[in-house]
Amino acid sequence: MEAKQSFTDKDWQAIPEPAKQYIQKLEAANRLLLSQNTLLEKRIEALENKSKKNSQNSSKPPSSDSPYNRPKKKKPQKGRRKRGGQKGHKGSKQTKLEPTEEKEVLPESCSCGCSTIVPGSLEPFYTHQIIELPKINMDVLHVILNRGTCNNCGKTVKAKIPKEHRAGYGPMISALIAEISGIHGNSRETVRSFCESVLNFKISIGAIQKVIDRTSQALQPYYDRIGEKARESKVNYSSSHMN
Repeated sequence: MEAKQSFTDKDWQAIPEPAKQYIQKLEAANRLLLSQNTLLEKRIEALENKSKKNSQNSSKPPSSDSPYNRPKKKKPQKGRRKRGGQKGHKGSKQTKLEPTEEKEVLPESCSCGCSTIVPGSLEPFYTHQIIELPKINMDVLHVILNRGTCNNCGKTVKAKIPKEHRAGYGPMISALIAEISGIHGNSRETVRSFCESVLNFKISIGAIQKVIDRTSQALQPYYDRIGEKARESKVNYSSSHMN
């Protein structure tokens, strides 16, 4: 049973894009769990219908087991497996990424001592990939507020900070702070240190908490909805097995 949208498209558009993406991931994960739960229920029902009580799965003594249904004794292993990849196991290789820069390296000399290459014979034979983290330069927007004198009454009129900029931290950095502090459970001090040493900007513990609170408030309705779906699924599962 899919959750029905209980908010308007206007409300959805007001949510920061990173929060939207996170919500969509949660909803997709919830759908996958519901699907897996249905498959498991069918599997459990099939296994229960096929199962037969014996000394292995009930309180019956071993002497009451049928000689034809007794589990076979496991043969002792000849030896432990060797360390490392086993024969037939498909290894994991590093993915070759699109390069941002390329560097050609030419052979210096042959083992015979000659350093001259036949013209036109040079060709690439192997690409060695080096992955590096780029220098992080934060995007910083200065919202400059102006003030002036009213032409009618002579009072000073001051501009106000636009609603979308009042937090002081954009949606992308807010989503990152919420991710590493909330989902990954890092302390506020760890997040503060990360922002200063890796992202090159200082932020207070109080500001970090405010970012987390705002993100939590934006996600709360969707979190509650996922929780309701999980509880409904659990109730349905229990009811079907009680019957």
